Amino acid sequence: MSDDAGRQRSIVAAFARDELGSAIGRRLFPICAAIMALHVAAVAVRSLVRPGPGALADALSLLNAAQERSLASWWTSALLAACCLLTIAAARLAGHGSGRAARPWLVLAVVFALLSLDEVVSLHERGAEWTSAAFATGSLLGRLGWTIPAAAALAVSLLVLIPAFRSIATRPRIVIVAGLATSIAGALGMEVVNVLLTDAGARYLWRHLAMAIEETAEMIGVAIVLLGVLTAVRVRWAERELTVTYAADR
Repeated sequence: MSDDAGRQRSIVAAFARDELGSAIGRRLFPICAAIMALHVAAVAVRSLVRPGPGALADALSLLNAAQERSLASWWTSALLAACCLLTIAAARLAGHGSGRAARPWLVLAVVFALLSLDEVVSLHERGAEWTSAAFATGSLLGRLGWTIPAAAALAVSLLVLIPAFRSIATRPRIVIVAGLATSIAGALGMEVVNVLLTDAGARYLWRHLAMAIEETAEMIGVAIVLLGVLTAVRVRWAERELTVTYAADR
């Protein structure tokens, strides 16, 4: 084998092993930024043009991240679905050494699948109906809507997630937790901020800013989670074959 061929293979192996996550990140985050830029443009056009029912209004609704089943929602759902598939792959790879090592990844796969489904069919909106039924409509708790049952579900899910995270290697655990924390803080935290801004009579600009931060944090957080799952696998190129193994020591 020539020196050039050996050097090329070493470069490919180094890229696959150490820079796969950053290479994907360099593509994911600009896409998130582009989706939010389209959102801002759609809101601006709607404010200036105020279109009636029709193709333009439908297109603007699709680009508006505040709307259910928007481009932002579908993108976040796709990222969560990718996280689900990758955690299943990690579980399969980890299971070759020990069935117990696969369990935490399967738990995460179920969580990511449910979150992806929620982004598509808006299950959390049902929570707003439950909150309205449980609290007075005009009260602060009633206006918090879906955030109350979502916070309760999060508290219960921690009973399963904490043991699962303890069984995952340090590096992927830190990155995945950081991503989930970013997404959850954006979704729950900024939703509460939006309600408080509404109660305070804040201008629409400030409420829109809170909503934009919420959607951005959700997308960025899920992208970070995806990169965290990728740190749990080791990719190597040798003898013209690409192999993917579970990096239990990371």
